[in-house]
Amino acid sequence: RLPFSRRPQLPTIPDVIALSLSQSSNEPLLGDDSQPPPPSSSDKDWFVDGREAARQLKLDFGIMSEEEEDDPSIDSQSKGVEESKFTKSNEALESGRAAALAFLKDMNMDDPESNEVGDQQIKGDDKKESTIMQPLASSDDDLQSKSETSTQQQPPSNQSTTDYFNIPSRKSHCMTICLVPPPSATNAWEQLTAVRRECKDPGFYRWPPHANIMYPFLEPVLNKDDGKEGKDVQRSRFRNEIAVHLAKAAEQCKPFDVTIDSFGTFGGKQRGVLWAYPKSKYTQACDEEDEEEPLIMFHNLLEDQFPMCKDQRKGGAFNPHMTVSHYENNDNALAAKKEVESRWKPVSFHVPEIYLLERMGDEGQFKIAATIPLGVGSEVELHDPPIAFPAMPEVEEEWVYGERKAMQKRRKEGFKRGKRRGGRSKERGASQ
Repeated sequence: RLPFSRRPQLPTIPDVIALSLSQSSNEPLLGDDSQPPPPSSSDKDWFVDGREAARQLKLDFGIMSEEEEDDPSIDSQSKGVEESKFTKSNEALESGRAAALAFLKDMNMDDPESNEVGDQQIKGDDKKESTIMQPLASSDDDLQSKSETSTQQQPPSNQSTTDYFNIPSRKSHCMTICLVPPPSATNAWEQLTAVRRECKDPGFYRWPPHANIMYPFLEPVLNKDDGKEGKDVQRSRFRNEIAVHLAKAAEQCKPFDVTIDSFGTFGGKQRGVLWAYPKSKYTQACDEEDEEEPLIMFHNLLEDQFPMCKDQRKGGAFNPHMTVSHYENNDNALAAKKEVESRWKPVSFHVPEIYLLERMGDEGQFKIAATIPLGVGSEVELHDPPIAFPAMPEVEEEWVYGERKAMQKRRKEGFKRGKRRGGRSKERGASQ
C-alpha cells in the first residue's frame, strides 16, 4: 500500500461510492476457503477496499440517515449485493477502514460522539490533540438496524474454531461489554451522575457511567431459510454461546477495585470529550509488581475469546476511560476539566462483575443483557428482556434531547466543512 505522502489527491466520499458501483459487476467474490488478496499499491484497489467502511462512517457520523441510506439514488446497486460482496476477511476490512479513516482525517473531520481515547496515553496527557479516527462510537443513527459492517465475522486462520466464539455474527453499536459501577456502589453512581448532569452529557439518558471494553460487540446473523429453527431459537443459541465464552474470560480475572481520581480530554477544533480515568487494581496486592491493571488484562482475555472485536485497541494498546461529556471543541473540554477537578472527590468501588449491555435503536437506553461475574467458577447470567440499572433515568429529559441533537448537528456541519475543504483541494490539484 502506498504511504499517504505518495498517494495522489484523494477523491470525495461520493467519488468513492461512484467508483465502487462501477466496479460492482466485475468484482470476484471470495469463497469460504479463499484468503484475502495482499494489499495492492493500486489506488483503485485501496478505495474499493474502503468503500463499505466509508459508507458506514457516514452512518456512524450521523451524516447519512436511515432514510438516506434506503434512497435508491444513493446506493441502489450496492445494497442488493451487500451481504455477498463484502465477505472478505477481517484483515481486508480493517485495511479498508483505515483508508477511509485516513481520508476523513485528511479533510480535518473529527470523530463524532466517540467514546474512544485512541492511541494517546490517557493517564494525564490531556493537552495533546487526539489523532483517533475511529468510527465506532457514534449513537446519532438508528443503530439497531445497522452494524459496523454487514460482513459475517470470520475466524483468524491461525486459531482453532473451538478456542473462541465462532457463530455467524456481525458487529453492532447496540451491543457493548463494559465496566459499570455495580448498583451497590451508590457513592460512585451519585458522583458520576452529578458531574455528567452538570456537564450536560448528551448521553446522559442512553448510557450509564461506563468504560467500554468491547464496543461495538456482536449480534447474530440469523438464517432465515432454516426451517427447523425459528429466530427465537437461533437467538437463544447465540446468546448461550456468547455466555460460554464470556465465562471463559471472566474466570481468569479476579474481582478488582476501581478508583476515579483523574480526568483528561481529547478532541480538536470541532469536538472535545471530557473523560475520567478508571484506575483498576486488585483488592489484594499481587506478587508481580509490574502486572498490568486487571481491567486491561480482562480486555485482553476477552480478545482471546472474541478476536474479531479489537475496536477498542488503539495503537496496539487498550486505554480504558469513562466519558463524562462532549463539547464543541477541546478548549471547552479543557475548561470543563479544570472546573470539575476543583470540586471532585476521589471515589472508589469494588468490581465483582462486568456487564453485557444492549439497547434498542438510537434513542434506546443501554440495559443489562448479561451479568458476568469475575473469578473462578464464573457463571454468566442472561437477562431476557434486558434490565435497567436502578439509578438510570426512566425517560430522556428535554435538556438531554436538546444536547444530543445539538451534538448531531455539529457533527454534520463539521463533515460538510471538511467536504468543502476537500473539494477545494481537489480543484487546486487539478489546476496545477
